[in-house]
Amino acid sequence: MSEAEAAVLKLICANHGSMSVDDLEESVCVFNVRRIISNREKFVCCRSGGEHKVVAKTELRLCKAKVCQGCNNLHLCRKFLLGSCPSSRRRRGCQLPHQLKSDHNVPILVEHGLQELDRAELCTLLLQNDNFLLPPGSTTPNICFDYNNGGGQFGLCKDGDDCDRLHICEQHLQGDCFCSKAHDFDEPQPLKALQARGVPNRLLHSLKSVYINKEALRGNRGNPQRQPRVFSTSDVWAAASYRDSGRTPLASMDALRI
Repeated sequence: MSEAEAAVLKLICANHGSMSVDDLEESVCVFNVRRIISNREKFVCCRSGGEHKVVAKTELRLCKAKVCQGCNNLHLCRKFLLGSCPSSRRRRGCQLPHQLKSDHNVPILVEHGLQELDRAELCTLLLQNDNFLLPPGSTTPNICFDYNNGGGQFGLCKDGDDCDRLHICEQHLQGDCFCSKAHDFDEPQPLKALQARGVPNRLLHSLKSVYINKEALRGNRGNPQRQPRVFSTSDVWAAASYRDSGRTPLASMDALRI
């Protein structure tokens, strides 16, 4: 990864894992931003909430094994990465690694071009890419679709308060919504599910952007249902050129094809 690409990635991760294309252009001190964000291994361009955004992407994951002799994943305590590990304050301490820049981790971070990220920036990046970090901790969607279908307190979800998926309004994650379903991650059911996964309260305010970014990344992996529309950088910059030239804009970016 070039220094310019690393600088763009670091800036995006420092801004909740995504930025509008306009803000990125104004904020980053590098040339050829268009070429940089066209790298689909590191960035995804999408339209979300009426904005053309760039979302940070990585294939790096945390190692799930408690004892591992060596792998290509990061050896790091998940709760430490999230910012709060209760075990570290106990007499025996935490049995999982708390060293981000360990001999095992440094070469892996370099391989993925993430060596310049601090813990908080890396946490943001992994939260929206590694499904192990948030409930239910698998490769399936984290938001309860059954809750979002049907009326009543739990929609069609049969597990109710005991559901390990989050009872959060999907429409709210795409923009403004004024329905009666839960819109905040600190409401009882989502808070219970998040606390069960060791997600500290200090991260609650940033989870909306995390889940919006996760949805954009899922759309980029070929699951278009309910996802923000993913665009190529040529689409985004074509729309920008129309806007800046003062010509009649395209009716909708949704009419463009990748």
